[in-house]
Amino acid sequence: MQLLAIILYSKTGDQQVLDFEPGALNVVTGESKTGKSALLEIVESCLGRDTLQMPVGPITSTVSWYAALFQLETGRAFVARPAPKPGYASTQQAMLAFGTDLEPLAYDQLEVNADTNAVREQLGRRIGIEENLHEPPAGSSRRAVEAHIGHAALLCLQRQSEIADPAFLFHRQGEQFMAQTLKDTIPYFLGAVPRDQALKRAQLTAARRDVRTAETAYQHALQASQAAEAQLTALWREAFTLGMVGSEAQPERSTALSLLHAAVSAGPVPTAADPETATRRNALERERDELRIRLRGITADREILLQQDDSADGYAGAVRTQTARLASLNLLGVPADADFETSAACALCGSLLPEPDPTAAELHQSLRSLNLQLQDVEAARPARRAALTQLDEQADALRTQIRIVERTLQSLASASAATEHLADTSRRDFMRGRIHAILAALPYSTTEEIHRLKHALDTAQARVEALAAELDPNEEREQLTSRLVAISQDMTDWADRLQLEHSGQSVRLDLNRLTVVTDTEQGPAPLFRIGSGENWIGYHVILHLALHRYFTRQHRPVPRILMLDQPTQVWFRSEVDQATGALEDDTDRAAVTRLFRLIYDVARELAPDLQIIVSDHANLDEAWFQQSVRHNWRNGRKLIPQNWIAHVDDSATGSAD
Repeated sequence: MQLLAIILYSKTGDQQVLDFEPGALNVVTGESKTGKSALLEIVESCLGRDTLQMPVGPITSTVSWYAALFQLETGRAFVARPAPKPGYASTQQAMLAFGTDLEPLAYDQLEVNADTNAVREQLGRRIGIEENLHEPPAGSSRRAVEAHIGHAALLCLQRQSEIADPAFLFHRQGEQFMAQTLKDTIPYFLGAVPRDQALKRAQLTAARRDVRTAETAYQHALQASQAAEAQLTALWREAFTLGMVGSEAQPERSTALSLLHAAVSAGPVPTAADPETATRRNALERERDELRIRLRGITADREILLQQDDSADGYAGAVRTQTARLASLNLLGVPADADFETSAACALCGSLLPEPDPTAAELHQSLRSLNLQLQDVEAARPARRAALTQLDEQADALRTQIRIVERTLQSLASASAATEHLADTSRRDFMRGRIHAILAALPYSTTEEIHRLKHALDTAQARVEALAAELDPNEEREQLTSRLVAISQDMTDWADRLQLEHSGQSVRLDLNRLTVVTDTEQGPAPLFRIGSGENWIGYHVILHLALHRYFTRQHRPVPRILMLDQPTQVWFRSEVDQATGALEDDTDRAAVTRLFRLIYDVARELAPDLQIIVSDHANLDEAWFQQSVRHNWRNGRKLIPQNWIAHVDDSATGSAD
């Protein structure tokens, strides 16, 4: 995308058309207050910005529509924006038209048929901005950001107040939240994130949802299977107690179910009141009591291990304290085998000590002994942890057995109470019906079904891991670093060409701080720590030239437009210099020539794929510069024709009369 023309429409329908050449340097030179800086604001508005930062004056009093004609790879785009209503600075209204050979439309053809969102979306899609989304880190309060052409425009524009600012590097960087937006979107425009990142993030979200669904299904099936196993075990124990099955040991599930169904339908079912049933029930009660005793023993053993662990922690802490004190011997450089003469007298007061101070060798021996004890304590920890784990597993198994036995006893007691006043035949029918009902309601999940659900869960988890690996932030950082290094090489070369301060050193973009950094021998020097406006402007220019050289050569979805407003402002200080566009000082003239020649050479190197538009006072007497001048606003020529202003003045006078 490059700019073919800027069109202004007066309130009476007149047109002011400013043509620009694609793929080349376009210079708009002129005196102050001729409207040069307004060109950047018009282009930004036509790229979809709601607010029009136009100074109040002849432009706002005479213009009814602002428009731009863009050249696209597959045709042209005409964007027009009506001037905001009086008292307002913004509007979302717009006109958007596409065509192969579009020309600036007539005033009576202008109509609102879109809004700024549609402008950004349609233009962005046509320059190749794909669906994308930057997700902030987990726990961040920021919302996800999708890069669009409005964000790309931040890399294409440099206002007069921005290009010489040491604190800010990019267009509108000082506005609220804009710095973070630049940090979030620049990696996409550099190509450091996958082209299909947004699609993969959506796929990752769906895959994680599938994992949750598969996990829920698998856990439900597993819990149902475990519950069914416990119920089946209790039912088998009850059936054995009633004499319905002959083996106390339960076979595998399918066999147990077949035998239970056969026992219910084969013949008469004994009741809970039968003598043999009572004997087996007493055996169940004894088994339950024995299980409880074993559980209490395991609980006691576990408590002893925990107490030992706590004691070991306290002992280890005390040993570490003593070890740390004795380890100070190493700071003195006293060898372990040093044999100094000891004295029974105090070195301070001379009184005899009941116990002489230990020698260095004795202290070193104490240190070694404490270290060995500490190692023994640490070595015992894994064994204690393993023993605790084993005891926990045994306790869980005993609790499960106790629950099964208690469930069996409760079922027998409930059945006995329910059939206490029934005849024997009715009791048997009741028992048969109750057991049959339990079998019918038994949760049933086959081993094959559980394996199938586990395989589905494993597949979904593998899908999440694969997508997460493709969206690895570490990989994105490496990709971003690689691209910034390539840009840094151009910046370093061009800083030397412009003879900027610290030239000859590495120059790079620090994306975290959004500034230019030169790596000096004294350490990194950010732009705000480098003096003089000449350096600030120079580093701004070389950064944006390097970025656009990279965008162009890598075919990134950024408009092929770079607009620079007043890059030579620090040299054109007097009104005389601004009026003529020439500089008397040889040093200043040489610096301005170097700057423009670099811009010209980069545009020529990348032609026809990059367009650079510079609004400035400079009007160099160089053939290549004069060939680049598209508009020279001097001797009364301005952005707004004089007759437009005169018409407004006449209208105001007529109203007053």
